Amino acid sequence: MRFLTVLPLLAVAVAAHGHFEKRVQPGAPQPTPVDLRPLTWGDVNIIQTTDTHGWLSGHTKEASYSADFGDFASFLHHMRQQADHRRKDLLVIDSGDLHDGNGLSDATTVDGQDSNPIFEKLNYDALAIGNHELYVNAVAEDTYRNFAPKWGRRYLTSNVFIKDGLTNKTVPIGNLYNSFRMKYGTQVMSYGFMFNFNGNGNNTVVEPANVTVSKPWFKESLKKDVDLYLVVGHVPVRWAEALTVIQAIRAVHPSKPIVLMGGHLHVRDFVQYDARAVGMSSGRFLETVGWMSVDGVHDRSCHKNETQCVGKNLTVTRRYLDNNVHTYKTHSLAHPKQKFDIWKGRQITNEITKVRKALDLSITLGCAPQDYYLDRYPVTDSRSLLNLVANEVLPIGVVNATRPNQALAIVNSGSQRFDLLKGPFTLDDTYIVSPFHDDFVFATVPYKVAKNVVNALNNAPFQKRSLPTVQNVTLTPGYVTKDDYGYGGDDWPHSPLPYADSPNYISSPLPAGLTDDTPVDVIWLSFFSNLMTPILKKLDPTTTYTPATYRSDIDTNTMFLSFVKAKWSGTTC
Repeated sequence: MRFLTVLPLLAVAVAAHGHFEKRVQPGAPQPTPVDLRPLTWGDVNIIQTTDTHGWLSGHTKEASYSADFGDFASFLHHMRQQADHRRKDLLVIDSGDLHDGNGLSDATTVDGQDSNPIFEKLNYDALAIGNHELYVNAVAEDTYRNFAPKWGRRYLTSNVFIKDGLTNKTVPIGNLYNSFRMKYGTQVMSYGFMFNFNGNGNNTVVEPANVTVSKPWFKESLKKDVDLYLVVGHVPVRWAEALTVIQAIRAVHPSKPIVLMGGHLHVRDFVQYDARAVGMSSGRFLETVGWMSVDGVHDRSCHKNETQCVGKNLTVTRRYLDNNVHTYKTHSLAHPKQKFDIWKGRQITNEITKVRKALDLSITLGCAPQDYYLDRYPVTDSRSLLNLVANEVLPIGVVNATRPNQALAIVNSGSQRFDLLKGPFTLDDTYIVSPFHDDFVFATVPYKVAKNVVNALNNAPFQKRSLPTVQNVTLTPGYVTKDDYGYGGDDWPHSPLPYADSPNYISSPLPAGLTDDTPVDVIWLSFFSNLMTPILKKLDPTTTYTPATYRSDIDTNTMFLSFVKAKWSGTTC
């Protein structure tokens, strides 16, 4: 379900509230400027985005991350000028996941229909595909037919393939690898790897990394004489798949520099695999832009005899840049009076504004009375978004009060993706907070079964699109990061904010005062029916429950429209 199918709910909500919300990205708040340390430049320098999930308009309610993609385009222009002045090579990298998280990318018939053409206006040097390009067959097909060809050999899918319906062949979505020479002489061999993902649609194939590195084409690519191996991956930098690729290169080249630019976990992280191999990931949602400099790449003694450079350290720096205009001006302008905005940047900003207006993303549907945080507070706290979902959104926005049975509605906590901030609640917020369009199914079961379902789910292997626990990384919403180089990678100083773990599954309040035999409608997402069906069978072995559609008009995205219409549409901010 996409934007056209939510028009009836939207029309009612707008009629009830009666005005448009003005806070689109041109008026986004700006942070109070602080002094920032200069960036260090090396032989090779890398700027990374990853897991942008459609946030090309920036964070219109958060000053620290308020720059939009037009501002980023201006930043890249000036950074490339700096690179030319210094005669240093500069790579611009993206590690995938371009939608599922913002109305700009999601409020169209096919995800990315309007946001991808904006993304394509920036001149990236290497890109990888993300798992969110693979969940839905139509999105994968669009990526293959329309997005990947725009980048030519730069769009890298070393282990991701699609079944081409025209040729009936399974082919790479992008390019298996790309060898190229940078402006100031660095020879690069680049690959694009996906983690071992198995939640993709049936028209794509993700090959395990250990299989890919054993293929003849990969082994042949390692014979080419290059200065640097670049792995652009939608893969966490500490996961086994990353290590597999690093080790496969290292087995042939004991000291060639290797840089892996990863993603997927939505964290800031940096890892040193050995003295001459490093990895970095640069956050999420266009909050963070990664910077890395690598010096020692052109050490000619290492080219003549690789073994003599084993253990000889590269000089590497990393910095996690907050996405705001002050960051960009400070690091990219040659002097304070230099003009920052360039024509292309202004055009991109204007196009984002135009698309947001066309999609009605800034329509105010109601007013959120407070901030609700996804992961700062436990689910029992009234400041928790998951608490709001469990105790208000599910009972009001999902449960059908006309049915004769009481209900227990269950969602996975990973269906919610971001904080819900106090103030105007817009159509865009429905995609920011709850972007997925998962439908609700149900079965009527005895209360003795219903009361045990949530605990059983939380003790089962979880079916979740959200993020696993990350080791060796201190991640807080304020961004205070500890990685293999310790603290100091964050460009802006932040105060750590609290973090609370959440259960994998949450539910509306359990009906009270019922006998064990009282029928209860247990409602859940079809997304995890593969877990629910055996759980129900285990709890009630004598009965086979077949899930049926609960409501065809409500899913995990539109439940917020339904809730806001009922609870917040009569309020003003």
